[in-house]
Amino acid sequence: MKIIFLGSGDFGSETLKWLVRSEHDILEVVTQPARPAGRGRKAQPTAIAALSAGFGLSCRETIDVNDTSFAEHVRLLRPEVLLVIAFGQWVGSELLNLPGCRVINLHASLLPRYRGAAPINWAIINGDQQTGLTVIELNDVWDGGNILGQCATDIQPGETAGELHDRLALMGPNLVEDVLEGIAHGSVTSIVQDEQIACRAPKLCKSDGAIHWDQPAERICNLIHGIWPWPGAFCFLEHSDKKKPERISLARAEVISDSCPKPSAGTTVLPGTVADDLSIYCGSGRLKLLQVRPENGKLMDFAAFVNGRHLKPGDLFLNG
Repeated sequence: MKIIFLGSGDFGSETLKWLVRSEHDILEVVTQPARPAGRGRKAQPTAIAALSAGFGLSCRETIDVNDTSFAEHVRLLRPEVLLVIAFGQWVGSELLNLPGCRVINLHASLLPRYRGAAPINWAIINGDQQTGLTVIELNDVWDGGNILGQCATDIQPGETAGELHDRLALMGPNLVEDVLEGIAHGSVTSIVQDEQIACRAPKLCKSDGAIHWDQPAERICNLIHGIWPWPGAFCFLEHSDKKKPERISLARAEVISDSCPKPSAGTTVLPGTVADDLSIYCGSGRLKLLQVRPENGKLMDFAAFVNGRHLKPGDLFLNG
């Protein structure tokens, strides 16, 4: 089939690699413009632009895919499918109504659950046991188009958003292949999404990573895994020999059973207090940190952090 691939983020890389190896004809790759990144703020191409260059694909950057002249350019290419994956722009009516062309999108959730920019993160944050991928036909409702194909996978214990992102990306080619084959043969099934069970997955910001130790340990653990590596959960460690608490990013943790002796009757323990086994008291339950990253430091095992900071029972982690 004659395909135009619209993508920017790395989530679509595995599917684009598969397309290159397939018998499909990639007419063009469309991506977002290069943007400043890193300490030097040097303009960096998108992951898809870099990958396209490596394959020698025709790649066009656009700040607005819905610009009339750009839509006309796409029309003249006469694609049969526009495949949209982690593109980062709204696809409007001029492209949705191209004659003889299906506009489809690979989304990282089991729609209609988690419509929006951060479906992988919110599935883990909310403690879901399962997620997956959905291919939809785009329409004028954000992530609300008819379902053309789905596949599910269990969320593994302790799996971070970054790890789940990579695993789902690897699953993408198989699902996209099935849907494209169905379109080519006229056998694809179109299922209307159930609006009664739809929910949102809004874009995350850095403040979403603030830890509140008065919450249950399980909820805090889900948050830690659900927003690693970005924006990252964070809190502060109070030091008796320093005026300013130290900012700590939390990468991995696990909920602890009741093996640690509980505080004696009548003793009040603040959430965030370090227990005798160096776990941390939460609003309910306790949390064992596994990996942390001090501010301006590298990711490290919590045991190394404990030794370096001489952490001891009774020390206090403050809210983010």
